[in-house]
Amino acid sequence: MSIGWNFNVIIDKENYMGIDGRGTGGRRMECTYTGQFDPWVLTTREFLGTLLPDTISRRVAGTFLIAAGLKNEEVMRLTGLCIRSVQTLRKLMKESEANSEIFKHKPGSGRKRKTEGIEEEVFAVLDKEEFENYQQVVDMLKEKFGIVATRQLASRLVSRWKKARKATKEG
Repeated sequence: MSIGWNFNVIIDKENYMGIDGRGTGGRRMECTYTGQFDPWVLTTREFLGTLLPDTISRRVAGTFLIAAGLKNEEVMRLTGLCIRSVQTLRKLMKESEANSEIFKHKPGSGRKRKTEGIEEEVFAVLDKEEFENYQQVVDMLKEKFGIVATRQLASRLVSRWKKARKATKEG
């Protein structure tokens, strides 16, 4: 009965020093995953996706597969993680203690908001002045803060401003 793994003990006769304890010996064990449990891995990851955000469920599945000894390409194929994520996950598992920090979502190193650090100042201007459309907000951002913005950015900014003010009134 196969258990999903193939194990082979290989004896290298040229380097084999016997059982007297001298030398490095020539035995080694090769272990390869047969793919027998692929449907179970995929089903389990799908179930985790109902309980956790997709990225986190992929990481959880990835850590089990890495711990089971699968190669990066196999982990990538079974979890849907990209090769870079699998390599990072493997590195984190090797270099850090086992804890739940590995599963927490960390914001990427993407582009920061244009209004970062001055958002409250912008909100104060929005509180004081009336703006009829997003283009007027775009013009105000350029004039008062030197920020070149689009109407889409102005729309998102006004939306965040409204949510912040609503939360202030409710709280």
